[in-house]
Amino acid sequence: MKANRVVRVILGLIVLLLFGVYSYFHLSTTPFSRDLDEAYGPVEPAPVQPDELSETLVPEGDAPAATETEVTPEPTPEPTVDPNSPAGRAQALGLPAPPEIDINSWEYILVNKTHEVGADYAPPEVVYVSSSKCPQDSRIADALQSFADGCAAQGLPVYLSSGYRSYNEQSQTFNAKVASVGYDAAAKIVNPPGTSEHQTGLCCDITDIYRNPKDPDVLSQTDTFKWLEAHCTEYGFILRYPNGEVAITDVIYEPWHFRYVGTEAASYIMDNALTLEEFVALYTGEEVPGAETPEA
Repeated sequence: MKANRVVRVILGLIVLLLFGVYSYFHLSTTPFSRDLDEAYGPVEPAPVQPDELSETLVPEGDAPAATETEVTPEPTPEPTVDPNSPAGRAQALGLPAPPEIDINSWEYILVNKTHEVGADYAPPEVVYVSSSKCPQDSRIADALQSFADGCAAQGLPVYLSSGYRSYNEQSQTFNAKVASVGYDAAAKIVNPPGTSEHQTGLCCDITDIYRNPKDPDVLSQTDTFKWLEAHCTEYGFILRYPNGEVAITDVIYEPWHFRYVGTEAASYIMDNALTLEEFVALYTGEEVPGAETPEA
């Protein structure tokens, strides 16, 4: 028994000796990191991709939103105006766009020496306005009466002196004037038959009192005329033959002659100091002798 124990101890010592010898040779042949650095250089860590870095460093939900590139909107082009439209013709003259109307409607009928209505024309219905017994186209009777009443309400005298005149009545008036001052002078004061607005029943001579003959210099200074001119558009009327426009109208200044065209057209005409000829031409494109023409 004692001999066996001695043998085991000796064998254990031999094993330990062999293990020590093995460890010595193993460690002496294994390179350290310093030896590897000297032989191969330092080992760099593998590069981290940006996406991987953001995923690693930024907690989920805290990542900044991607910035969208702002796109500058294209400017809205200015709408083009047809130069042959009423708005285009007005623009060429430096005027605002005219109202959208049917220029062929009865309110806008143009009557002058180049636009005759003929011997047979007459209003559809003629009525007498109030106690003045002034005949008019029935379609403007209420507006004309309101116009006169508005003037009278200011304490001003108002007299409806001449409304509708037939072709034959106009002939008599014109011929009488020709006999007095000659044809050329008469044509500046009284329109020849067939070329007078009175034949339409859409106009009226309005004065403060009965005046015959009518003197424009005197009548234009009356309070009645000043009120009528200032307020005519409210009732749909215009001053048909304004001062200084004889080159266009071919009629002298008549501060008594008011013409119905409706409130919308009346406001545009009077606000822009136009004649009826110029207003109608915005829609028809017709050249108006004596009127301003747009620059080429």
